[in-house]
Amino acid sequence: MFQFKRTLLTAVLTLSAVAASYAQTQTLEGVKRVPRSSISPIYAGNEVKGYLMYSEADKADRKNDNYHLDFYDQDLNKVSTVVIQKPAGKYFLLDNAFNGSTFALYFYNHKEKTMEIETYDTNLKKLASKVVGEVNRQQLIAIDFQMRSEGGEGRMPFGGLELRPVADKGFARVNVDGKHYELEMYDNNLQLKWRQKTDPKSKYLETLIISESTNKYMIGTVLRKSGAMSQKLDSYMVAFDLATGKKVLDQAVESSKSEQLSLSSFTYDASNHEFVAVGEYYKPEDKPFVNKSQGFYIKRFGEDGKLVGIKPYNWQKEVKGLMPAEARQGMEDGFMNFTHSILKGANGNTYVVSEQYKIAGKGLDVAMSLMGAGGGGSKGVIGNMVVFVLDPAYKLTDVKCYTKDVSKVILPGGAGFAGAGLLGQYIKAIGGFDYQFMQRSDANSLFNVVYINYDKEKGEATKKIVGNIAFGENGKFAVDKIDGTSTATNSFVYPAKPGYVMMVDYLKKQKQLGMKLVKLNI
Repeated sequence: MFQFKRTLLTAVLTLSAVAASYAQTQTLEGVKRVPRSSISPIYAGNEVKGYLMYSEADKADRKNDNYHLDFYDQDLNKVSTVVIQKPAGKYFLLDNAFNGSTFALYFYNHKEKTMEIETYDTNLKKLASKVVGEVNRQQLIAIDFQMRSEGGEGRMPFGGLELRPVADKGFARVNVDGKHYELEMYDNNLQLKWRQKTDPKSKYLETLIISESTNKYMIGTVLRKSGAMSQKLDSYMVAFDLATGKKVLDQAVESSKSEQLSLSSFTYDASNHEFVAVGEYYKPEDKPFVNKSQGFYIKRFGEDGKLVGIKPYNWQKEVKGLMPAEARQGMEDGFMNFTHSILKGANGNTYVVSEQYKIAGKGLDVAMSLMGAGGGGSKGVIGNMVVFVLDPAYKLTDVKCYTKDVSKVILPGGAGFAGAGLLGQYIKAIGGFDYQFMQRSDANSLFNVVYINYDKEKGEATKKIVGNIAFGENGKFAVDKIDGTSTATNSFVYPAKPGYVMMVDYLKKQKQLGMKLVKLNI
């Protein structure tokens, strides 16, 4: 989440204050392509105050393509716009990012086989452009996958094509080649600040997945295996100092051979200066997806990498008695929980927001499918939303479950070797979960979690329902549901001003994009 601190935010706020009427909706014509990442909310504190939208429009002429950068206020009034022209057929947009003060476009240059970044300030003035590297074989495969996907929206998981914004400081990108990783940090003018990469002496093949940037650290997961033919893939928690790039943490989540832990979420708790890992734990001899986990855990590490504490929550002893019937049924059916958000409330409570998932099938059939036997990939099954509530002493005090119709996602053969936590990260990377985003108040006293439910009533067409779970320090939980069903080619939902969500429908054939604010009834 990024705060717009300069001139455009002033313009947005001024326009909102003087507008005689609010747009609340917008319809744009001639939009050739608009993936989900094209729209970035603008924040003041934790409140949405506007939107920045990048879109590919109709050609300017035979030799040039048109790209638009548009700014809208919180009520969808257009504040400003700029048209960017690029040589026709030469560039493909891989990603775009906004860090609160600067907007960046990440391009693949077809002809030169290079990766290029352009940056713009909040007045839409171009700051810099830079060729940041040549494309390697693995990246070419990932680029081809993205270009062939619907609307260019598909991403090959862990393909190294994302541009990650770092609040007001710049942008980071990861290079992966199947053997090593390289993490680069650029400032807003695209000057290289630091570079961190696989130790040349390392005996492992390594891939880096960045999950979060805080005010102090860039954190993620390094995947390691001993060789190309190895079937064992290990996950390590890593953190880099944002100022220097120094690696300050490189730690396996398992502290001993007697532990078998999945890692579904890894974050930094600034209030306690701790790194926090969440996942599920198994008996040492168990196999994830075949055997059920014993419960979930929270493991905390200091900034020096030393273990501060671990708290296991056994399904039978501590969790089951607090679970609603639907959540208990999911546990009995072999669902695991992937943690999307770990929230620290102003009241000291911790909220672990999770979504159930499992592999379709049973026992040996699942194990063989996940190892690639029998041909083809297995299916991941996505279940209910679950929120675990912990008091300031990390005692489990409540469990909430919000039911959804199951949805499915295709998984690659051999996925079982990755482990439960990494497979959850894979599903997240390809957009397979129904969780959309989380919003919080400035005081961290109110949280909103938004998800999608594809409602499948027998004999009726599937409905797309947008669900919003609201909770906070008053101890109350409320849920609102909005019918977002449409005939659009692509539909997305975004954070909005307090009490609203912003819904977007894109009609590819008509090249038309519609945006509207929808009020929540909570």
